[in-house]
Amino acid sequence: MFFGSIIYFAGGLLLAVYAQSTPCACSNSTILINSLETLEAAQACTTAAGDIVIEYGEDLPPEIEFPVLETVEGSVLSLNFDENIPAWRFSAPRLNRVKDFYLSHWVNLTTIDMPLFDHADRIRLNDLPQLTTAHFLSTVSRIDFNYEIWNTSLTNITNNRLLYATFVEIFDNPKLETVELLALRNASYNIALRRNRPGLDVRLRDLKEVWHLELQQIASLTVPVLENVIGYFIVNASSLNTLSAPNLQTIGTWYDPHIVVTDNRGLIVTNNQVLDTLSFPQLKNVTLDLVIRNDTSLRNVHFPELHSVAGNVALEGQFTEITFPDLNRVGGEFSIGVGQSSAFCRPFQDLKENGSIRGDFSCPEFSEPTPRSQLDLDNMQEYIDEYLEWVITGQTNAGAIVTVPAFKGVLMVVACLGALFHAM
Repeated sequence: MFFGSIIYFAGGLLLAVYAQSTPCACSNSTILINSLETLEAAQACTTAAGDIVIEYGEDLPPEIEFPVLETVEGSVLSLNFDENIPAWRFSAPRLNRVKDFYLSHWVNLTTIDMPLFDHADRIRLNDLPQLTTAHFLSTVSRIDFNYEIWNTSLTNITNNRLLYATFVEIFDNPKLETVELLALRNASYNIALRRNRPGLDVRLRDLKEVWHLELQQIASLTVPVLENVIGYFIVNASSLNTLSAPNLQTIGTWYDPHIVVTDNRGLIVTNNQVLDTLSFPQLKNVTLDLVIRNDTSLRNVHFPELHSVAGNVALEGQFTEITFPDLNRVGGEFSIGVGQSSAFCRPFQDLKENGSIRGDFSCPEFSEPTPRSQLDLDNMQEYIDEYLEWVITGQTNAGAIVTVPAFKGVLMVVACLGALFHAM
């Protein structure tokens, strides 16, 4: 009996100690912070069992700090649309893991200090126009879903630990100079860089596969080991001189060829005024489109291994050389617009005559592609089945090579996968 009393007393003492070290607020499903009092209660937590939600409060200090917080089982959320939180600093020096970390509309926030941060389902930094320091973006090694950075004043985003992500979306950062995700191997949905500071340098040193890769206003791109772009690869309105993907082999795919096709668009390189070198030495297949237009400094288009294009091919510019030595499948019509010169027509006419072009061929007059939306869902499977049968049974050819010394006109080449594809 005496021994049992000791156990009972010791157990009660442990419960008392735990209660003192773990404030009641820490075990709540939601810790709502909207005043100095609620902030001070949360500051005692080492682990938060649920979400931490920060809202506007008149007496909240200019620095929001969680000095001992290590783990948040839920998320850290602050999405203020009615009244902006005036704090300039967010600090959690021991925090290493949350589900979602989402800060939005902190108009004065300049600094996020989380030096040990390592793991999140999602990181979303949206509408933080004064944010200049967020070193935790360099320490994180695991993000299961979203990696979003929108409308900040960050100048560099660098990480050499993150291996995988689903969404990487970096938009509207007017001071951003560099994006370096040096360990990233796979982005299972997209990497999209839009409307950032013109002249952005992008380094994706270990990237091997991505679903969609969309880049705007970049000055350089490094993708030395990229092999497969499942959806589309778009480079638009940029100032890079060279676009090179030395190991890229395929762009685009079907979701299910018996049901529907992706809206992936393929390879699109447009409106890059100083681009003068294009290098895809191992690219073999493009599904759906291949479009190179309004790149005014580009003279040579050379795809030495390209075997098939299932969708649109559109080439427009003052080219002196176009070479497709292995091309033997174009999945729709093939239209070339060359201004006053018909010198480019003959090799592509040969492709049509030997059955390598599935649809109509016209040259030198340009024919506008038929929008994909004009093919309804009832006819889509039939169309795809016919296309796949044509791929298996169609004829082959020796490819097309065209060289026009000192050519000054404008060339446009378009091959369309029938009505399935959007006009550019």
